Formats: sequence, structure tokens, C-alpha cells
Amino acid sequence: MTSSRLINHLTEEQATEADSIVLLESVRARTSIAPISALGTFAPTILFIPFLLLQGVPLLMVAAWVVPAFFTTLARTLYSQRVIKDLDSRPLDGLVRADRWLRISSVTNQTLIGMGIWLIQSPTSEPLVLPLFVTLIIVTFSLGVMVNLFSDFRTYAISAPMLLGQPIIFWMLQEGFGWAIGTALLAATALSYALVRRGSEIFRESVLMRFETDRLLEQVESQKVIAEDALDEARAANESKAFFMAAASHDIKQPLYALGMLTDTLMMSELPTHANSILQKQRRSIDRMTHLFDDLMDLSRFERGVFELSFREVPSRELAQILDDEFEPLCREKGIDWQLKIEPVMLSTDPDLLMRLLRNLLHNALRYTDQGAIGCHAEVTDGLLKITISDTGRGIEQHDQERIFKEFIRLENPNDGNTGAGLGLAIVKYIADALDLDLQLNSQPGVGTSFHFAIPVVTATSDDSRNQT
Repeated sequence: MTSSRLINHLTEEQATEADSIVLLESVRARTSIAPISALGTFAPTILFIPFLLLQGVPLLMVAAWVVPAFFTTLARTLYSQRVIKDLDSRPLDGLVRADRWLRISSVTNQTLIGMGIWLIQSPTSEPLVLPLFVTLIIVTFSLGVMVNLFSDFRTYAISAPMLLGQPIIFWMLQEGFGWAIGTALLAATALSYALVRRGSEIFRESVLMRFETDRLLEQVESQKVIAEDALDEARAANESKAFFMAAASHDIKQPLYALGMLTDTLMMSELPTHANSILQKQRRSIDRMTHLFDDLMDLSRFERGVFELSFREVPSRELAQILDDEFEPLCREKGIDWQLKIEPVMLSTDPDLLMRLLRNLLHNALRYTDQGAIGCHAEVTDGLLKITISDTGRGIEQHDQERIFKEFIRLENPNDGNTGAGLGLAIVKYIADALDLDLQLNSQPGVGTSFHFAIPVVTATSDDSRNQT
């Protein structure tokens, strides 16, 4: 990803921050390498000064070239050491000043080095020997400049002509092979421009990528804090809900029981016909309220995992009798067939939870079946009592078959006046998981629905199967 693409998706404030970070890292790179650059300048100086003097170059001429370059390099190094000490704490205007001073020192230093081609002249009959030597020194120095300014193409673009441009002009003015040397230097200068330009782009991209990574990490950390706060709030809400449900189990359910008992007492009294009808409606409303409250309490217990399984051996015929007594009248009242066929065996299970699951499934089947039949069938296969709750109701669309087991999801049923709360199948799923029943659903819209699960058998009995249709 290029630096322009990295910047484009940032806000104006973020882009400004990114530019300041690029400037900071550029100043850091130039000041950090300043001592090495100084060493690279002073070491060759010690080597080439004796050679120049041996070639007969006057000491004053050598000093006129070397001394200014020496002091500008030393000043740049000392200033860089001062800048780098407090670089990270410098404000933006301080960085801009440091960048400007480093640029000025680079241009000045390279201008002085490049002037050597004019100052150092051969006093012998070979006038181009020393210029060739000085040109070699300048080219070598330019390599160090490229390394020093790889993070700052702007400075290199200004200073390189001051360093390499002077020998290019010198050699272009010479006769013979001077033009060839000047052309070679010009080509080398163009190549160095391309290299430093690309190096500066890579440097900028790497800094921006690091900035983007840091920014994303900050966002992740911020989102983590938000998520942890939300989790704490959710935990607090769950604790509040648990406290409320614990209080409600006594403060609400007891009055409901009392209200039901009072209603039943009134219904046994001699009352006008219209009053008795009102009491019957009140009794049904109380039953629905009690059922809904029980569902909410059970759902709360299952969600918090604060229920205990109580396994014991129970005969299947006992469960069958309870279901028959409860659902045969309900089916008869609605005008649909009630089918019950459970093979008599002994089961090891939590009978209260199992009956809650069976009731919820059968009530759900009764609610969504207007004609035909609902039934509960169970037979032993491979040591398991495989139970099927089926109906010939409206069925469940494929896209609804996952969501119906979630809390407060209730499919539309225009023929059902009981709005409900959509908790029955959610509780069924919790119970099935708790009892490890491997609950399965099969449904076809317009044909019907069936739920399947299996319970391990303890022992079989000699009782006859119940079969009521």
C-alpha cells in the first residue's frame, strides 16, 4: 500500500498527526547517523591531505577546502546530538526548526565539498590528475550523503547539485575526455536521485504503516475496554435480574396462588350467570399468568445454571397417565385426535424436567394444530426409549427451524388467541441439553411437525402399552 493510499482514508487530524510522525522519524534518522557521517568525512580527509601536499598543492589551498567542511560537519554532528536527546518530547514547531537546520547544514556542507574541484589544482604538467582525485573524493562522499538523506529526498534534491553539479560543470568545460567524465557523473547523479527518491518513499510508507498499525492497536484496545465495560454491565444486569427473580419467586408467585384460590372459592359459590362467566375468564387469565411466570423463572434458572438435576427411576406408564389425563380433554375440547402410545419401561431421568419438556412440546403442538391429531409415541430401540411428539398442524418453515428455540420467538398463528411469550421451546432446548436428549426437529409446512429424542432404559416391565386414539 502506497503512502498516499494510507493517508487518504485518514481524517484530517489523523493525516496531520501522520505527517508529524514522518517528520519526527526523518529527523531521528538523520541525527542518529550524523556521527557516522562525520567519521566518514574526517577519516578520508586524514588520508587525502598528505597526498595533496605531496603533489605540491599549497597548504593554504588545502585548508581553504578542508577547514570549512570540517567545521560544518562538526557543527552538524554536535547539533544532532543535542536534538536527539529531547527529540520525542519536541513540539511540531521544534521538529520543523530542526529539520530546517539539518537541511541548511547539508546544503552548506555539500556545497563546500563540491568546491574542491575548483580549489585543488595541479601545479604540475598533468593538470587533470588532481581534479580526477578530487572527483573521486566527491563521488565517494556522495555515497555517504545518499545513505544519510535516504529519509529526506527534499534535502537531497537541493544539495546534490551543489555537491555533484560542480564537478559535472568542471568536466564539461574540459577538452578531450572531460565531456565523457561529465556525462558519466550526470548519469550517476540521475541514478542517485531515483534511488534516494524511492528510498524516501519506502521510509515514509514504513512509518505510515507503523502509524496505522499503532492506530489500529489503539482502536482494538479501546474496543476491548468498551467490551469489558459492557461485559461488566451485563454481569451487573444479570446479577440484578437474578436478585429480582429470587424476590419475585416469593413476592409475586404467592399472591398469584392466593388470587387463584380466591377465584376458585368464588366459582364454587352461587353466583349470577354473567358473574360466573367473568370468573372463568379470570381463572384462565390467572393460569396464563402463572404459566408465564413459571416460564420466566425456569428460563432465568437455566440461563444462570442454578438448577440441579434430580435423577431417579420412574416408570414410563406413570408419565403416560399424567399426559393422558391432561391432554385428552384439551384435544377433545378443540376437536382433534389425541394419540398416546408409550411402551412400558423403567427410565432413569429427572421426571420433573422431562414432564416439563413433554408438556411444552405437546402444548406447542396443540396450539398450532387446528385439525387432525397430536400424539406422543415411544418405543424401545437399542436400549433407548425413543420418544416422538408429533402433530398435523401448520408446520415450520426451514428458515424458522433454528430460531424457534431462542427466547421470545413465537411464530404467527392467526387462529390462536393466546399471544404467549415465546419461551416454551427455549425452555425445551435448555432441558434437552441438560438431560442430554439429543433433541431433533422434523417439519414440513402444511403437513406437520415432529420432535424426536431418546432416554436410556433401565429395565422393561410386563405392563401393556397404553394406546389411546
